[in-house]
Amino acid sequence: MDLFKKGQKLTIFFRKGANMVEMTCIIEDVLFDRLILNPPQYFMRYINYLQTGQHLMAKAFARLGTIDFNTIIISSPLEDVFAIELDMNALKLTPGAELPVIEAIETVDVLKDDGVIKLKTFELSTEYLKFYSDIKFQVEESFDCILNLPKDYGIIKFRATVSEIDPVYDNEYTVTYSNMTEDDRQTLLYYMYMYSNITD
Repeated sequence: MDLFKKGQKLTIFFRKGANMVEMTCIIEDVLFDRLILNPPQYFMRYINYLQTGQHLMAKAFARLGTIDFNTIIISSPLEDVFAIELDMNALKLTPGAELPVIEAIETVDVLKDDGVIKLKTFELSTEYLKFYSDIKFQVEESFDCILNLPKDYGIIKFRATVSEIDPVYDNEYTVTYSNMTEDDRQTLLYYMYMYSNITD
């Protein structure tokens, strides 16, 4: 059984200063010695860390378990294709029960001014989330939110506070959580485990 296939999600990890960044890509093609990846929309913020020759760690889920491997960027996302090295002899497979496949598409409803603003997330973690919005928000502005997880993973209610507005892409916002119940936090942790991310 092939461990990698087209359309599979693969998370790459790289160091940005003192932080470790996770970025989920989609496998476009599997070749003898490389994987061709489709990067997420927000990859440009990390382009300095995605240059040819950069060393990365990667993780993917297959029917047989979790695949971990170290890799190197063969061609950056700014070239014709974004490709990383695939050394079949250097993969670490951790067998496990098959994980359900879920779509990494979450939406968030912002409850503001007696209305609901429906937005899409692009980076999710257990501490914060990032979303796109053409409606302007201010740093330190707070509002109630409902995070809608895909499939049957449920919804999570919380109070959000804007902690950052991207200096380049001014329609991209980072918010931190507060007033989240313990049950909702456990739901989020479980979802993050199953999806194996964020986050943005």
